[in-house]
Amino acid sequence: MKMEKISLILFLILCLPSLSFGQFYNKEVEASINLEILDNNVLEIIGSAYNKTEISKSLRYNLSVIKGNQDETNKSKNSQEGRIVLEPGMKNNLSTTAINVQDEDRTIILLLIYDEEEKIIGKDRKVLNGMFGEEDAVNEEGETNENIDVKDSREDGFILKGMVIENTKTKAGGDFYDIFYSLYLSRNINGEKIVKIEEKLAIANNTQIQVMVDNEVVMQFIMNPRSQYLNTMAEQALYRVNMYFQQLRNRKNQIIRY
Repeated sequence: MKMEKISLILFLILCLPSLSFGQFYNKEVEASINLEILDNNVLEIIGSAYNKTEISKSLRYNLSVIKGNQDETNKSKNSQEGRIVLEPGMKNNLSTTAINVQDEDRTIILLLIYDEEEKIIGKDRKVLNGMFGEEDAVNEEGETNENIDVKDSREDGFILKGMVIENTKTKAGGDFYDIFYSLYLSRNINGEKIVKIEEKLAIANNTQIQVMVDNEVVMQFIMNPRSQYLNTMAEQALYRVNMYFQQLRNRKNQIIRY
């Protein structure tokens, strides 16, 4: 869809010389969003700018984080703005923030860089866990459909890899999570879907652990605080999760093949 839109714009530009050319992003100043997992639920966001030209640039930047749930009934937006003079050939970090990541959230991260005439000359965008509201987020910053990315083939979506988040209620639940996450890291699973360890109340004041991948339960069991039991369950849960990821990869390969 994106390539079709770009092709249509290029066709109109060639056929109608009276139309103004769209502004090219990241040609003179490249915007970049870097993402780093600080710990299990926290994602660090670093916005940077790279001056590709041979002259100094006086710039304004806006780094926005738009979060919402899957049905778009609840949205929030946080922005950081500032100004910087960027020397030729230099790359500087502009803004840093951190967010809590939940597997049910859709998060859009948008970095826009403006020149002295308040024109957008640099843009980068990451979308976590889906693409809803993406166009709205861009339009809020005044971007128009005439604009064309220099890197028009670059993926805007960003898949969180190796994330295991928890929602436990007891010490035993927390111990199981620690064991499972340690195994997950040591075995280099690094799945492309978020794994969630959820602890829920069960009968007779017991709790139940659910191991979920992409909101699908792959294993569940009644909690027992004995360390041997927790280690055994963690090994079994890791096996189930790894098999789930393997099945996803096999299905993806079959789709590509056909």
